[in-house]
Amino acid sequence: MEKRLIAFVLVGVMLFPGCMSTDSVIENSFHGDLIENGKKADDFTLTTNDNQTYNFKEETKGKVTIIAFLFTNCYDICPIVTYNLGIIHESLNQSQLDKIEFLTITVDPWRDNTTTLTEWKLGTKSNWTHLTINDVDEKSPEFTELSKVWTNFNVGFSIETNQTEETAGRHHPGDYDIDHSTGTVLVDHNGYQRVWWGDYDWIVDLVQEDLLELVSQIE
Repeated sequence: MEKRLIAFVLVGVMLFPGCMSTDSVIENSFHGDLIENGKKADDFTLTTNDNQTYNFKEETKGKVTIIAFLFTNCYDICPIVTYNLGIIHESLNQSQLDKIEFLTITVDPWRDNTTTLTEWKLGTKSNWTHLTINDVDEKSPEFTELSKVWTNFNVGFSIETNQTEETAGRHHPGDYDIDHSTGTVLVDHNGYQRVWWGDYDWIVDLVQEDLLELVSQIE
């Protein structure tokens, strides 16, 4: 009786392949958090650390994109995430790099101007594109554009004003810190947000595996 039951179960699996669909297998192959419903990454135009215009759709067409949201005055997790991205970037061969776009987008445009981001890029040897804006007036088209990017990628952060007199060089009123709960987002070659890695959850090898899994899906 037991042997007949096992045989019946095996036949059932073969008769109902939909229970183990290809899509399900692909989705389950990722290590990071899956982004439900394959949320579309909206197009945007920002400014690079070299003060050049950067259009997301044009620059990432047909590529897998890995995006980190951070700020240069962060002294704990942001340098670690940047270092981890650097490990992955350095380990990839040219053929892989040609299919992947690395991006860093600031959550602190008041301090992270093009000069600051260039210094950060050189200091951390993060040899990829870093994005910000030039006009930090909250009513400006540039600030509105960046805010839309934060919203689209579910970037969570708040500004905490410090009660100090050390405000020199600050673009934002007063002395402040950024309290952030950001992450790294993997976008597939069709422009859909697929995988999310929290800043404190990073495992370099597994992030790289997820990245290369998306690369393998490029036709």
